[in-house]
Amino acid sequence: MQRQFRHTYTVRYDECDSYGFLTPAAFLRYMQDIAGLDAEDIHFSNGGFWIVKRTVISFAASIPLHTRLEVTTYGMGFTRITAQRGYDARLASDPSGEPVIKARTLWVYVDRRGRPIRMPENTASLWLPDGPGAQLAETVFAPVPERLSARTMAIVRFSDTDHMQHLNNAAAVELLDNAAWESYTAAGITPATVAMSALSYDIEYIASTPFSEPVEIETWFEPFPAIGEEFSRVQQITHNGRTVVRADSHWICRSVQ
Repeated sequence: MQRQFRHTYTVRYDECDSYGFLTPAAFLRYMQDIAGLDAEDIHFSNGGFWIVKRTVISFAASIPLHTRLEVTTYGMGFTRITAQRGYDARLASDPSGEPVIKARTLWVYVDRRGRPIRMPENTASLWLPDGPGAQLAETVFAPVPERLSARTMAIVRFSDTDHMQHLNNAAAVELLDNAAWESYTAAGITPATVAMSALSYDIEYIASTPFSEPVEIETWFEPFPAIGEEFSRVQQITHNGRTVVRADSHWICRSVQ
């Protein structure tokens, strides 16, 4: 038996891109929110904090403005300091249908200084009462391409930070997406003519970046976007020469004319 927790979200105007569809960063915020609601519902509290280490998302469809999504979350596997959590999002109008978005996140339990600590004893049994399950192994990120990257600079703004006072995982994805759009624009691609729809996102958070610090975003396209074609983006965020976030994402480029 596996504990499951459900919550319904309605896609808001400010959670959509310029085409009127839910953004990857907005869905990441749903994932953060429902994880907290689940922990509150089960009365899990021990003075520690959860931070995201790795997130993998698959999008089966674009989700329009005002869509009601029924999101389900559940525990997948635990270690002494980590928990892997799954997420399924279905149309509220078709709750027994196939998920339109599936995701999983590896969370690390930390103290106020951000150092990993052991979870309370029997934490796993709250979500997996029949016994702990093994965490799903993630693929190792390949080295970034050797060719030149597109480079963008940014500053970690106050609105990008969370209660741990560092760059939030959803805000990091916004940095990645905005950096990609700088490259598109430089090549003459604008939202007025082309729509980029996410098919999948795989993000690893390696280190924290505090408020007001400068970061550099590097992007490699494989291949560069063309209308009607799928493409991949390899990206990394560096701070003081150190990689703090890396991501592989897959997209499709569509004409909006």
